[in-house]
Amino acid sequence: MKTLTPRKLFYILTLTLFSTSIFAQPTPPAGKMWQKQSNLSDDFNSGFDTSKWQKSLWNYGEPVNMVAENSGVSNGNLWIKGTLGSGARWFNGSRVMSNAQIKYPYYTEARIKSANISAYSTFWLNNGDINNRDEIDIIENNPNPSCNCQPNFPWQMNSQYFHVVNGDTQRAHGNFDNRNLPDGAPGKGVKWNEAYFTFGVWQKDARNIQFYLNGYPAGSVVSARDFTRDMNIIWDLWTADFSWLGGLAIQSQLNDNSMNTMYVDWINTYKLVDGVASSSSSSSVSSSAASSAASSAASTTTQTIDFANYFDTGKATSAVAGDTTIGFNKSGGGNINYNTAGDWGDYLVTLPTDGQYKVEIVTASPMTSGIGAKLSIDGIAVGTITLGTTGGWETYTTTTLANNLSIGAGTHTLRIESTGTSAWQWNGDVIRVTKVGSDPIGSPVTPTPVSMTLQAESFAATGGVYDGFKTYTVNGVSAINYNQRGDWVDYTVNVAADGNYTFNAYVSSPMTGAALEVSVDGVKVLTQAVPNNGSWDNFQKISSSNKIALTKGTHTIRVVSAGTTASTWEWNADKFELVP
Repeated sequence: MKTLTPRKLFYILTLTLFSTSIFAQPTPPAGKMWQKQSNLSDDFNSGFDTSKWQKSLWNYGEPVNMVAENSGVSNGNLWIKGTLGSGARWFNGSRVMSNAQIKYPYYTEARIKSANISAYSTFWLNNGDINNRDEIDIIENNPNPSCNCQPNFPWQMNSQYFHVVNGDTQRAHGNFDNRNLPDGAPGKGVKWNEAYFTFGVWQKDARNIQFYLNGYPAGSVVSARDFTRDMNIIWDLWTADFSWLGGLAIQSQLNDNSMNTMYVDWINTYKLVDGVASSSSSSSVSSSAASSAASSAASTTTQTIDFANYFDTGKATSAVAGDTTIGFNKSGGGNINYNTAGDWGDYLVTLPTDGQYKVEIVTASPMTSGIGAKLSIDGIAVGTITLGTTGGWETYTTTTLANNLSIGAGTHTLRIESTGTSAWQWNGDVIRVTKVGSDPIGSPVTPTPVSMTLQAESFAATGGVYDGFKTYTVNGVSAINYNQRGDWVDYTVNVAADGNYTFNAYVSSPMTGAALEVSVDGVKVLTQAVPNNGSWDNFQKISSSNKIALTKGTHTIRVVSAGTTASTWEWNADKFELVP
């Protein structure tokens, strides 16, 4: 199967001129538009603008020494370089910070080429101090690690957030690898020092943070606590003697100006405000792309959902030869592939009012017959879309469910399952749900409780006495380990309807006395013993005897290791379930 090409919005952006490509902001929610913030935007064509930027020279640990002369603006770029100094602080770097601050909801993006040394070329936001701060790291790029221990660093963004209150740190990574971009996408497989890349972040609210690379979604994180501070935008260049950071810069390379400098071509920053965009409102996009973005923003009755934005996926039928993925496979750019008969994805759709709704799906397939999509709302079958060939895995067309749906207001679970006689089915781009009538016909579909699966490794945040959980893979299963008593993981769930839910955990432990504790929005709701099954990797299902009452909406589920094992080591986990 082929990987999907870029989403349609970005077809207009030339792939052959990667070095000068410009990408649009994310499509704003209905009734909103992006308003450019001139005090946090710059093309760096008129020198170093002290009304916008300052050189902030506080130091990291040794060997870093921040100096003003190692940053400036020339040839249409902000530049920051690392040079060789003397003494304990022999790495001369620099830092440039915005004078103005910004708070969610905002989107900021910058076009950056990283230095080719074992140091972090960064683009981040921060406010506070070491013990109390809000921080979002869009990139910490090290394309040339010296430690021989971080082979993926040349392509990894190392995005993350930190939230610190009275010295208690919470953090989570959204570490996107540019080799996971769709085939044909600008920058796929290119090292950070070999070209300019456009990096961005959309902080949607106090907790939800989405990163972007060259216009493509590039990982997201959900904070376990609310961000409350206005933050400054920062670039800097620094190194440290830690293998997990890639190792120290090689001193001889600091004398090489072809290697030691990071460049920022431009930055554009936007606030989300009430209104509808016009084709002239997006100064950072081409006219065609701006028109496309404005069209999406103006469509206040249509919800567009990327096929990759499922909250659960699986397979309803037996496996198909050659398909090693259970359920839909995220292929980058919001798309899915490796879809065979019986694969399904569950999506949350929130409708503000009762009404009649049209459902469309955008798909591609070279199969000439036997392909389709079966739809259900909150577990109720509502129809099947028969799909036709498009001539290729990368040629897309829109197909509409024949009957409009009468749906009540609220949050619903939409399931789309591939169906038909063809083993290999179709690749998916987006789902559209459009209101076409004000009054439902007959009884509208109302939300009902549905099962939710939380893959253990897909936590929003982790922490605890022993620094939280780690992720690993065993027997083809991604899971969490390195769990000691008091460590915890947080998951964000969107509950479709009020209900009482059984909590299932798929866990394994060779320890006696292991246990887990579950809380919802900070309130402990159950404690469950984890039996000793003699292994860390033989995951078995355990179920709570008491159900958890959940109301419709978004909740934070925290799972804490809470046993009495002699060594403090507790259990490993594959996944958790909430079943009505």
